Amino acid sequence: MPNNVPLYNSVVLPEMEQAAVEVLRSGRIAGGEWVAKFESEMEKIAGLPHVVSTIDMTTALYLALHLAGVKDGDEVLTTAFACLSTNSAIAQSRAVPVWVDVSPRSVTMDVADLESKITAKTRAVILYHVAGYPGPARKIAEICKKHNIVLIEDCDNAVSATHASLPVGAYGDFAIYSFYPNRQINTTEGGALACRSIDMANRARKLRRFGIDFSTFRSAIGEINSSSDVPEIGWSMTLNNMCAALGYAQMASLQSRQAATQANAQALLGLTRDIDGLTPVPVLEGDQSAYWVLLFFVEKRDEVIRRLKQSGVMVSSIHQRNDTYSGFDAAPQYLPNTDFLQQHIIGVPCGWWLDEDDLLTITASLKGALSGAVDTMTDCTK
Repeated sequence: MPNNVPLYNSVVLPEMEQAAVEVLRSGRIAGGEWVAKFESEMEKIAGLPHVVSTIDMTTALYLALHLAGVKDGDEVLTTAFACLSTNSAIAQSRAVPVWVDVSPRSVTMDVADLESKITAKTRAVILYHVAGYPGPARKIAEICKKHNIVLIEDCDNAVSATHASLPVGAYGDFAIYSFYPNRQINTTEGGALACRSIDMANRARKLRRFGIDFSTFRSAIGEINSSSDVPEIGWSMTLNNMCAALGYAQMASLQSRQAATQANAQALLGLTRDIDGLTPVPVLEGDQSAYWVLLFFVEKRDEVIRRLKQSGVMVSSIHQRNDTYSGFDAAPQYLPNTDFLQQHIIGVPCGWWLDEDDLLTITASLKGALSGAVDTMTDCTK
């Protein structure tokens, strides 16, 4: 097999090594100043003003559902084409996912289907911006406001994406971010909950560490203050000082990495324009994708993936639709566009780590894989 062109990569910088050594030598590994510094930097790029870091994105989503008042038996509208890291939080909240279809020949939530599935039990909507491709958050926010429903934007791989001139996440009551190693920011493990309301953010800060108010929890001599109450018991969800320091060390170069990713995506779209059987997944007009991967529709998807991997280009079908899992207490839904998506979607590398030779290799491999595996893409362009 030829040398691999990786689909994902992890940011590893000298600044991160320096930050790690500094934290280790300080002895303040669990908690410390880097957590607040990292959150402050995230507040500059997140769509909402108050950022609370967590141990991972799923705990952030679970926390958002809790703050939204989601309880046993409540309904949460979401898309089936997503990672379990998104929708598992619904099950853990004992809520019922209601599967919403995507728009035809796209990866974005279908607004009309969403509104048709709102009931008296609907408490929240989770809008996942698939692979950094922005969904119609502004329209969905208007619908949620009309029906008094909480909107949670899942921006877990969408840092730097914009919708209607604002960062994704700006339209929700809450926004979720992931700092898993293959995301735009790598803290080795981590996530964040961004909140529109400072009151919700303050509540989240307590709940992420058992519900403790650290401004009163310790006495003047450093012992537990017996008069400091914990009225709402929370969980252990904190991002540690080491992980936060690693994330902070990447923030200065984030913009240049994302610019390189954007340039690679646009170059690949140009290079592959005339390849028969390859249809780019559209970005909503006026929006900017973060291009966690570059998405296409193809026929005979699994065969195309097999050929590309054999040629050394790592690609992926991205997700397995979650409505196929029996662990979700959800009614079956007719989702024809999700059916199409599951059968035809492919994610191609376009990240900041790729050079011109890599882009040419990807292009040549796509041509070769599609030349023998695809009959026609007529259905994919209707």
